[in-house]
Amino acid sequence: MVEKFVERIEEARPSSSGTGTVEVTLRRDLGLLEVLMIGIGPNIGSSIFVLIGIAVGIAGPAIILAFILNFFVTLFTAMAYAELASAFPETGGGYLWIHEGLFPPFGFLGGWMSWVGHCIACAVYALGFGVGVQALFEQYDIDFFGLSPDVIGKLFAALIAIAFIYLNYRGVKSAGRSEILVSAFLIGILALFIAFSIGYVLGNGAAPDAFAPFWAFGSMSIATSMAFTFMIFEGYEVVAQTGEEAKNPERTVPRAMFLCISISCFIFVLVAIVTLAVLGWQETAAQGESALVAASALTVPILGGALISIGIIIGSIAAVNSIVFSASRVSFAMGRDGNLPGAFGKLHAKNQTPSTALVVSGVIIVFAVLTLPLASVAAVADILILLLFTLVNVAALTLRKKRPDVKRHFITPFFPVIPLIGIGTKLFLAVALFSYEPFAWYLAMAVIFVGLLLHYFAKGRKEIERVEVPERTPMTKAELKKYRVIIPVDEPNQAIIDIGCILATRHNGEILFTSIVEVPNAVPLDAVDPARVMEKRKMLEKLKNQTEARGVPVRGLVAVSHEVVTAIIETAQEEQANMILIGWKGYTNTKKRILGRKLDEMVRRTPCDLIVLRAEERLRPESILILSGGLWHVSSATAVAADIAAANASRVTILNAIINDKYLTKAREYAKRLTGIVQDAGVPVITKEIRPETIVGGVVSESLEYDLLVMGTSAVRAWEHFDFGPIQDKIIRNAKCPVLIYKHVVASTAEERRQREEEEREEIEEEKSERVQEKATGMKER
Repeated sequence: MVEKFVERIEEARPSSSGTGTVEVTLRRDLGLLEVLMIGIGPNIGSSIFVLIGIAVGIAGPAIILAFILNFFVTLFTAMAYAELASAFPETGGGYLWIHEGLFPPFGFLGGWMSWVGHCIACAVYALGFGVGVQALFEQYDIDFFGLSPDVIGKLFAALIAIAFIYLNYRGVKSAGRSEILVSAFLIGILALFIAFSIGYVLGNGAAPDAFAPFWAFGSMSIATSMAFTFMIFEGYEVVAQTGEEAKNPERTVPRAMFLCISISCFIFVLVAIVTLAVLGWQETAAQGESALVAASALTVPILGGALISIGIIIGSIAAVNSIVFSASRVSFAMGRDGNLPGAFGKLHAKNQTPSTALVVSGVIIVFAVLTLPLASVAAVADILILLLFTLVNVAALTLRKKRPDVKRHFITPFFPVIPLIGIGTKLFLAVALFSYEPFAWYLAMAVIFVGLLLHYFAKGRKEIERVEVPERTPMTKAELKKYRVIIPVDEPNQAIIDIGCILATRHNGEILFTSIVEVPNAVPLDAVDPARVMEKRKMLEKLKNQTEARGVPVRGLVAVSHEVVTAIIETAQEEQANMILIGWKGYTNTKKRILGRKLDEMVRRTPCDLIVLRAEERLRPESILILSGGLWHVSSATAVAADIAAANASRVTILNAIINDKYLTKAREYAKRLTGIVQDAGVPVITKEIRPETIVGGVVSESLEYDLLVMGTSAVRAWEHFDFGPIQDKIIRNAKCPVLIYKHVVASTAEERRQREEEEREEIEEEKSERVQEKATGMKER
């Protein structure tokens, strides 16, 4: 994908006298599960909840057959998508391939229909949100300022669309991999609905007209219903937009596409069957967009229809978020290619988001929400998406001839028969919609006409260059075996660099400085401002030259990513790092965090040993205090403290804080072992025992007399809200001197693992005793 960016960077940077350059990479941070859930969100969002009733009104019970046939029809185009995604994984999806494979104006029309089609599909999901809110208000007799149900639905639909446009405009990031949680929640709601509906049918029998007559409106109605519901299979088009962020996209994206289609079809068929069995097809059709709410009211105890209403609301949120992401990316890519006015391809100076693309997308979405009924909006979206998929199949044919040199990790079988069938079936379904909603066809043609006017009279004058980087050369086995310290750098911290040099020198290893350029999710990685990358690169080159002058081998890496923590962790995994060194300023903006959101996540997810240092100035300690303990974390921390002491001629004190004589003997054994570690490094060391009321208070008080406090983490369970342990978390925040805390991740031998587990159990008992003592002290003070 990627050679132009380095050329642009090299042109922009001044000549350097350094011994080497700093690498730049685009960090792919989405695995198969994350990519799959990005596609599942739109597929099982509000559309499955609100369109089944309308679709039954078109085809009757044959909607079940329509879903199954749609699965196979979708597979024909999905194969073309899979082949093209495996060959051209860059951001843009269908638009990119049509632009590459077809002559003007079809390249533009592919992007235009993809963008507007996604916007109108987003309006369907937003209207679904309004239906969910409206149903909840009706179920619980909530009077919302005297507004009618229809107005309430439109109002909340517009509000959810505006909210997500604003969040994407501001560059607000979703918490972690929220798509996984939301999609799992939706599947759970549908599973409950299906289970309760089956129970209801087994106890009360199916409705008399559940599945008869099956061909209620004739065979042509099946084609019409297939076309009307086709948009609920569009999730794999959203998946195609993730090619630039997916790990191993040539395989991950095609797999996610096929899984997305298969899982979605299975759910759709089950939901349709149980809904028809509970209500009967005539009542399902009469209920329209509220059919599932009505079925849930009969079958689900306690919550009743509220279960589906909540599902509609949550599903709409997931779908709107995914489609806003996809729609803005397509229009942004078109702006960069010169197929839309240049403003679409530029980023907001402060937020670094495609502001024009987002705002105009928002206007289209809100306009469709406020002016069109749900059925018409869905039909327009279906027509544009079907025409888009037709062009993608054509592009799959032409790119085989135009770009035979590109490696395809997935090859469409029975080529060119499969793409030709895809073209025929998509055109047939699009035409079939005319009999159901002719107005939708007129509106779709108007959209295409407006697009052509823009293409010929208002498109951008030139293409905006992308940021592209070469793929990193894999490291050899010998290089991977080398001891490696990773130091993430946002602002240079000399104390961290000093410790990194000590560790790298002691182990005959190297330092890898890495700095992350974080971009919002709405922005493709290669759209990052090159000036931001250059700023980071210059900083790392300066640090690299300064550190190499001390005789330490150094490399530098600038990574562009959507997630800082994930980028650092994956860099550590790829480099098989032995140590990550991070600095902490000593405070956080919220009491809910120990060190802050990113640092807390880094501590909990680190794949290798990790040191956190609370120090803002250069570290030259004359006296070092080591808090004694039994775990391997403490032994490793002591070894590092001994190295620091040897480099700075420091005095070392091992501190034993005793609050319960029950552990006195064991504590002295621990202190003796740590003393031996320091003595082996040739550093003078003494042991000091104190008997404070609490360990935290005693250690904090002792820290007043030292230049550096060193600790190891304690046994922290995954479900506990601690970074290093209940005692260590308090000490690192309250100590009166710089603090170094060590987390040891991997035990090297079976014996070490056994001892570690035994000592963890003992430390847990000691911590329990400490907590009891603290509570008793607190009660005594009160």
